[in-house]
Amino acid sequence: MSRNVKFFLMPLLFSFSIAWGTNTFQNNLQNFFYAQISLPMETVDPAKLTDRVNRLKIDLNAKSAFLIRISPSGREKVFLKKNIDQVLGIASLTKLMTALVILENPENYAPAKIITVSKTAAKQDKVPNYGNLKTGEKLSVKKLLDLMLIYSSNHAAFALAEYLGLAKFTEQMNQKTKALNLADTAFLNPTGLDPEGLHFEEDSKNFFNRSSAKDILTQVKYILKNHPSIFEISAGDGPYSTANGIKEVSLPKNTIIIGGKTGYTDETGGSMLLLLSDEKGAVFVGLILGAPSAEERVQEMQKLTDLI
Repeated sequence: MSRNVKFFLMPLLFSFSIAWGTNTFQNNLQNFFYAQISLPMETVDPAKLTDRVNRLKIDLNAKSAFLIRISPSGREKVFLKKNIDQVLGIASLTKLMTALVILENPENYAPAKIITVSKTAAKQDKVPNYGNLKTGEKLSVKKLLDLMLIYSSNHAAFALAEYLGLAKFTEQMNQKTKALNLADTAFLNPTGLDPEGLHFEEDSKNFFNRSSAKDILTQVKYILKNHPSIFEISAGDGPYSTANGIKEVSLPKNTIIIGGKTGYTDETGGSMLLLLSDEKGAVFVGLILGAPSAEERVQEMQKLTDLI
C-alpha cells in the first residue's frame, strides 16, 4: 500500500470510529434514561395519583398562606404558597417580635424579674381564655411571657413593653425588622391590637401592625435558630387547663407540635402560624393570614396540614 493511500485511509477510519462510538453511546444513554422513567402500568396506583391531585386542589379561604418543609439539612420543600408578598395586618402574630425583643434584652428582662401591671396595661383588650390581669398585679417576666405566647395576653405583652418604655420598645421591634431585612413589616404596638375606627385598607395600612407571609417565614427561621424557646413556650400547656388555639388542628401521623401562634381582630381576620416536626427531624411551617374568622383559621390550617 502506497504511503499516500495510508494517509488517506487513516483519517477515514478514525472518523468512522468516532461516529460509531458516538452513536452507540447515545443509544445506550437513551436506553438508560428510558429505563429510569418507564414503569409498567400495573405498578402505578391510580387511587394514589387521584388522591395526590385532589389534595393539591385545595381552595383556601384566606388572603395569604404557605406550607413548607425544612429538612434537618436546611433543604426546603414548598407544598403550597398563596400571595406570600401581600402586606396584611398580623394581629397577635405581633407577639413573636415582642418576645424576640424581650429575649434579646436580658439585662432588662431577666426571667425572674418582677413587673407590676399598670392601669394602662390592664385596660388593653381582654382575651377569651386567661391572661387577663389586674392593675397592681406583680408577675415575673417568665410568667408574663407564658401568658403572652400561650394565651395571647394583651395585658402581659403591654406590661412587658411598658417596663422598658413603650416608645423605646416599639422602636426596638422595628429596628429588628430592619436587621432581618423584613421590608414588608412594621409595628406600632407590642400587642397587635388595631387602631380604633380604622379599616385595614391600602391607604390606612401604615396605622396597623403589618407584615407579609414571606417576612414571617424569615422571622420564623430566625427564631428557630436563635431563640427556639419562644416556640417551646408557645407549644406548652401553660398554667391553665384550656386548649391553646394551635392545638385545635388534627395532626398528621408521626408529627408533633413544636410551636405556633394565633391572632385575630375584626379588621385583619384570623391568622395562625403552626410548626410541626416529624420523626426524621423535619420541620413543617404552616401559615394562614386573613381567614374570615377565628374559627375558620383553624379550618384553613387543617387544609394545609392535610397536605403533609
